[in-house]
Amino acid sequence: MGKREEVRRRTFAEILDTAGRMAEAEGWQAVTIRRIAAEIGYSAPVIYQHFPSKSAVLRELLERANADLLERMQSAVTDGPSSRAPYLAAAAYLEFARSQPGPYQLVSGGAGTDIDASTRRAAAAEVLAFTRRVVRAWAAETGAEPVDLDDACDLLWGTLHGLAGIGSIEDVGFDRALHLAEQAVSALLGYWSAPPPNARAHRTSADRPKVRGEK
Repeated sequence: MGKREEVRRRTFAEILDTAGRMAEAEGWQAVTIRRIAAEIGYSAPVIYQHFPSKSAVLRELLERANADLLERMQSAVTDGPSSRAPYLAAAAYLEFARSQPGPYQLVSGGAGTDIDASTRRAAAAEVLAFTRRVVRAWAAETGAEPVDLDDACDLLWGTLHGLAGIGSIEDVGFDRALHLAEQAVSALLGYWSAPPPNARAHRTSADRPKVRGEK
């Protein structure tokens, strides 16, 4: 690697590190190109050589945050049975929110992140795909009713997002959120294991198994 490329990479990393520290201390609203430049002792045009806008900085950090979250969730379920995987993945999600509040705000669309919902969802594609695999494996191992994976993912993510919000409240905390997560995931899995009669009644005729002689 040449010296110029080494300097470029070092500056690139320094910009991202500085933006992350600034967000942790003051929130994402405080992060601007000019402030990043002032913090690391460069002029704003130097920063623009690497990132054309604050949004570009945030998108790079968003990709990294999702990669970190995915690794944590994968590690959490690696050695456990599929029947426990949804609980373990949920706990890993909440631990990410606890230990990485700045990146979590990017992932969840917190104030000042300036990233639209479609971009955030695209960045989370691998995390969402992993969540689908976890639920599918759980259903296969436990013999649960057929699960709509889109519904399952949205319910899990919505529930965990809400619990992360509860965990961030100082007089509640993440220990309480983790306790509630066990109950919430149990409730969701219990529903999918044995949905109430009215849920079965909503299936279309195409969804129901045919009885002998039925056309």
